[in-house]
Amino acid sequence: MTSRISLQVDFEGRKFYLTPISIEIDLKEYVKRGDREDFEIKMVDEATGRIIPCQFSPSENGSLNGNLSWIHPSYAHEKLEVIIGRDVLKGYNLPEGVKIWDRGDHQLEVFVNGVHVTNYIYNDAYERPFLYPVIGPDGINVVRHIPNFGDHPHQKGINIALGDVSGKRGETGINFWALGDIGDPRHGRVIHQRFRKIEDGPVFGLIEAENIWKQNDELEEPTYNRSKWKIKSKGQILMKERRTITVWNVSPMRIIDIHTVMEPITDEIILSADVEGKEMAKENGPLVIRVADSMREISGGRIVNSEGKMTEKECWGRPARWVDYYGPVKKGGPINGIATMDHPENIRHPTGWHVRGYGLFAANPFYDKKPEWPDQGPIYLSKARGDRFDMRYRIYIHRGDPWQGRVEERWREWANPPQVEIQ
Repeated sequence: MTSRISLQVDFEGRKFYLTPISIEIDLKEYVKRGDREDFEIKMVDEATGRIIPCQFSPSENGSLNGNLSWIHPSYAHEKLEVIIGRDVLKGYNLPEGVKIWDRGDHQLEVFVNGVHVTNYIYNDAYERPFLYPVIGPDGINVVRHIPNFGDHPHQKGINIALGDVSGKRGETGINFWALGDIGDPRHGRVIHQRFRKIEDGPVFGLIEAENIWKQNDELEEPTYNRSKWKIKSKGQILMKERRTITVWNVSPMRIIDIHTVMEPITDEIILSADVEGKEMAKENGPLVIRVADSMREISGGRIVNSEGKMTEKECWGRPARWVDYYGPVKKGGPINGIATMDHPENIRHPTGWHVRGYGLFAANPFYDKKPEWPDQGPIYLSKARGDRFDMRYRIYIHRGDPWQGRVEERWREWANPPQVEIQ
């Protein structure tokens, strides 16, 4: 026995191509009781009969409520049929899609259609988890190579960082941006705790991790030999974080979504604490990227934002819905761009950007580094109120410049996706 669902997709007159779409759906009334352990889902374009790979992700293990996702081919496909039952995919080979492999050395490798795209590195030898390398559409890494002993060694791949996390009003916060020294309690680390979920499939791969944001232990005599460490005072755990990374199957381009949710462990957390006479500049993310050296503006790359501004001078510190950093992925090589997008529901959207000619590329809703830039002020998170710092970003890696890569259209597809009606 099979069940069928009709979907009507409304593009509102806009042109969409290879667009990730997800809808919430409850399959209880469509899945027969005896099929609940091994049912399959097939999505078909009604006009052409073409099968469109789809992926159902339950809200929790065993649940029939969750999200149905697919990569929509184009705006020409308005009516879809979803067929649910046993063996409905018999005779059809799904694409390899996105696969996630645990290497066993605190790294997860992510492949899209058999091509290595990135690693999620959560080894506590580093100050925080990050994505590296990040392989673009021409098979070349688009972020700075590591190890790197040049400027700003803490700027690794794609990561989440904050420069000022305080657990008490009136006190300078802990620096989770820079490396810091061993045993220095003015700095902190983001430490992996566990994976809540790892999912792969024909449409996307997903990594959902739990982290803690912990102040460094203060040591009596700092040394690189851990066996000789003597802790003078234990560092405080300030926040817990749930981080979800989704890699979509839109080869050869790349779409990586990052959703971070931070919650206070202490009674109150102040992000970018407002402290009188504070000497340290507020180097804040949360989203941080370091582009490949060959793509930097100082090496011939370009910076463009959604407001039509260009260059570091015009884009640094300025609010924008997205910023695209593009350039040759190697000397004399093809042009790739990294477009980073701020979701409309993020606090202080459109965000300011810490985007520099030397290759730093960070979304920063706190920016006040220069007097002419308006100080946005701190963000207060109360444990009693259940406050959360909830931020979503999309990273779109494309060929060519932002016009060739249709960056503005891609932002609109994400910010205002097509409406899907279940009929």
